[in-house]
Amino acid sequence: MQQKHRPVAASFIPSQFNPHPALNNCHLQTISGVFLRNNPDCAYISDSGLGGITNVLRAVSNIQATNNAGDGDGEETSTFWDERQRITTPCEQDFFTVDVKYAGERKTKYQSVESKGIVVLIHGLESNSNSSLSTDMANAYVEDGFDAVCINFRGCCGTPNDTLGGYHLGFTDDVRHFLKLMSELWERDDFDKRPIYLSGFSLGANVVVKCLGELGDTAMTLYNVHGAAVTGAPFDAERNIKCLDAPGFNRAIYSGNFLKTLKKRAQFQLDMHCESDPLTPAFDYPGVMSATSIAEFDDAFIAKVYGFEDNIDYYRSNSCYYFLPGVAVPLYIINAEDDPFFDPDFYPIEESVDGGGMAPIKMERTKHGGHLGFIFHQRSETEKKSERSSSWMPTELARFISHVHNYDYK
Repeated sequence: MQQKHRPVAASFIPSQFNPHPALNNCHLQTISGVFLRNNPDCAYISDSGLGGITNVLRAVSNIQATNNAGDGDGEETSTFWDERQRITTPCEQDFFTVDVKYAGERKTKYQSVESKGIVVLIHGLESNSNSSLSTDMANAYVEDGFDAVCINFRGCCGTPNDTLGGYHLGFTDDVRHFLKLMSELWERDDFDKRPIYLSGFSLGANVVVKCLGELGDTAMTLYNVHGAAVTGAPFDAERNIKCLDAPGFNRAIYSGNFLKTLKKRAQFQLDMHCESDPLTPAFDYPGVMSATSIAEFDDAFIAKVYGFEDNIDYYRSNSCYYFLPGVAVPLYIINAEDDPFFDPDFYPIEESVDGGGMAPIKMERTKHGGHLGFIFHQRSETEKKSERSSSWMPTELARFISHVHNYDYK
């Protein structure tokens, strides 16, 4: 199956990310990607002169009033998604939710009348379906005629989950369960089998790639998964955690903000599931509260809750780099060379079709973009004619999914 799908991935020609030269700083891209992605003056820069910069500065000054990124905790409302489904986990002790956006008139659950297929989207760490990137990516797929479903990891939908923990870097359980439910739904309701595609960003990208590597050929034979497109794939968390937690800007802004929400979640878990006992054997609560880095949090909470020896064992067991050789369906990965979360010296191009790898994986590494930014793009004349409402990176991922969908195997 890998041999069959290698030409599909190899034949895809990536487009070029061309940010305004005054706005290509990796931190500017990373932070603005959260707050300004949905602003039409920021996703794309139509004026390459002072006017374009002025529009961006005006958008920055209004961030507090206009941001609806939806990356925080608590109940959140969104007018983007058409419906929400609550799914009970196989153990029947917990749940997760999926939000659905139909490409046309609803036919039945997860399917509109004339859709080409369905794209299952997986969000990143402490994010959810209402984040600016989740909705932007879903919109890109819907514009191309695919129904979109975003899986909210346990505890990320605005309602607390029912068991200790929730998800982690390699938590593929809920994705696989959802794929199984989809296959059973086909058999029970006898509606047309449509191709399924997977997509995700950051931690969600890792989950998608790991899941495909675990499933191998069965991704297609059992679950009808025809391909995937992800961005911000961490590849090797053991290497990258040193960058994310690096003293200075990264630790103060990035890991520091993640830690605030992670500690808040751990405190809630202690109160709900451990009788507020700071000496609970379920995890190292003092270690969690004293953690000054994501690595320390992972060692004190994630490793303990999920049964890993320590954070290094956790990283080595779940980093998607180790699962790349097992991928059997066409996969596209977009990362930025200047991503401040990742080790710039590690990029496993040798696992891709362009690097001689056997798996049908296409990798694109842009010079700029930061972590999940890819905004302030200067469109080419061809791009201007396409009239896309999604930003550059979601549009690029959707291009690959359409490429796979339309590929002529003859």
